[in-house]
Amino acid sequence: MRYRNSILAAALVIPLCLLCTSCPRPSEGTVADSLRVEGARRTFLVHVPMASNLGVKRPLLIVLHPFTGTGRSMEQLTGFSSVADSEGFIVAYPDGRQRVWNANPASPSSLLGAPADDVAFVSALIDYLIEKHNADPDRVYVAGASSGGLMTHRVACELTDKLAAAAAVMITLPTGWQDREDPAKPLPFLMIQGVADPFFPWEGGTVNEGPFRKHTYQSAADTVAFWVAQNNANPSPVETNLPDTSSDDGTTVFERHYAAQPEGAEVILYGINGGGHTWPGSTDDSLKFLVGTTSQDINASKVIWDFLKTHSRQD
Repeated sequence: MRYRNSILAAALVIPLCLLCTSCPRPSEGTVADSLRVEGARRTFLVHVPMASNLGVKRPLLIVLHPFTGTGRSMEQLTGFSSVADSEGFIVAYPDGRQRVWNANPASPSSLLGAPADDVAFVSALIDYLIEKHNADPDRVYVAGASSGGLMTHRVACELTDKLAAAAAVMITLPTGWQDREDPAKPLPFLMIQGVADPFFPWEGGTVNEGPFRKHTYQSAADTVAFWVAQNNANPSPVETNLPDTSSDDGTTVFERHYAAQPEGAEVILYGINGGGHTWPGSTDDSLKFLVGTTSQDINASKVIWDFLKTHSRQD
């Protein structure tokens, strides 16, 4: 079945409502910074644990916001800064230029002007944070949501040598991705996808991304299959139904674990039965009528970090 979905109207209001407020304040320990890439000033927030010892190399997580979001709204949505304080890692929240990520290599994206080279931006940001904040180059990770999740897929494919693992939420891959992206080596990858996502359907279909922009997206299964093949992971997953810890939220969660084979890397999919275009564990459901249900059975930020922290480029 083919689906036709409009994400433009939803994307314009999600940062104002779903992402808590239009102007959230940074968490304590979070500061604004910038660097120049392609001759343009690119902005981001960076959160360093308050008790961080500057002499100790810390893991680094880059977190990419959805379309029309900001680094600040992504900090609010995910709560990764709180996780970073508990776990002792650095987390950065970059801003897409004009709140857009140039995530699909087959269809360069920009609201005004030429599309930004966001792969170059993320690469430069990693280098900058390694130098300025003593981030550990062997424990650099990237995660993202929606279009930021697609940007995560792209960065994982094109900056594989700089990363230890990656994770994407509420996104599948556009068709033709396999013809354009070829990671240099296996990279551990985790996906979280709502089975009832109204914008990027679990079974795939055509997505309207605004005026005159339509793309066909793959199913969650085909998206996972891309990483399973690239990572030389076991194509027969072990599936586990997770405890329904929040029985009144209308969702359940299952995990499919594609184990690493020799010289390969693992792939994990969390499927959210009844879950929408949402970040599991977030508490703002004001747009439930538009984006669907947010599962409380898992906390996506904690699940992602628990996965990422087990990987290093030295593995």
